[in-house]
Amino acid sequence: MKKGVVLLVTMGFVVALIGLIAYLFSLSDRMFDKANQLRVRDQSAVLFHDVKELLDSYVKDVKSDENLSVFLLGSPPFYDSKSGLGLEVRVESLSDKVNINSILLKNKIDKNIKKYIENICETYNILDPSFFISLILDTIDTDLKAREISSEISLKDTKYSNGSISGKKQFETLLKYYANVAQDKNIYKVPWDRLIYFGGLQKDMVDCNRMSKEMVWVLGLDGSNYSGCDDLKSDENKKIATKYRLKEFNKEDNYYVLVKIYYQVDELKDRASFFYDMKTHKASNFELF
Repeated sequence: MKKGVVLLVTMGFVVALIGLIAYLFSLSDRMFDKANQLRVRDQSAVLFHDVKELLDSYVKDVKSDENLSVFLLGSPPFYDSKSGLGLEVRVESLSDKVNINSILLKNKIDKNIKKYIENICETYNILDPSFFISLILDTIDTDLKAREISSEISLKDTKYSNGSISGKKQFETLLKYYANVAQDKNIYKVPWDRLIYFGGLQKDMVDCNRMSKEMVWVLGLDGSNYSGCDDLKSDENKKIATKYRLKEFNKEDNYYVLVKIYYQVDELKDRASFFYDMKTHKASNFELF
């Protein structure tokens, strides 16, 4: 029965993507003129809109953790040699990590998220965790008051924005700033993409079935034996689960994924990405990369 459900879900996603592929076939060569990159990028925005509509339709049928596993497979790469058309849609979980922006909500520091960052610093031998955390907090808050000497990056770099850590590019600027000021290159050894993501100013659930081994260790769980949510039944692990809202996928919770679109027409290639909330169907953080 379960195999039948998985097959139906998989077929549903493939059928939905056929519509997108047909749409790409309908594009004229003029829309992909190699000499007009601006027009190509505008077309990426149109493509984003169409992919989102397909996701809106498809996620209605993702009701279980098993359905989610199939959804995260994305679409298989497609390439037609005659037309020179290629397309691939990748879907990656974001909710299997901690939202770093949730460390400061309504000017109140979340002690659990702060401890999580401290654990990361201890695990990867970050020399000045206090200064690093101050950089994060001074980025997320909206004032220009430095928590420590030189911890308000926007005072040094007028192009650096406050209010949240908006994405990977800004976070990389923060890491570079920390490494230069603290003279500590260990900050680059941390596998940040497996531990955090850049969500909104809110605390959301963390998918306990899909966390990386690195994250399991940082949380204080037994990384050598941890296999998923079923391993959170002991009293000690239940406390950790409560602190970080470790939960199995539930359609009632906000669940964020990163959608990456790769497409090609002849020799011209482009790609785009965006965040997608499976509960609200809202997209954000659209980027060409």
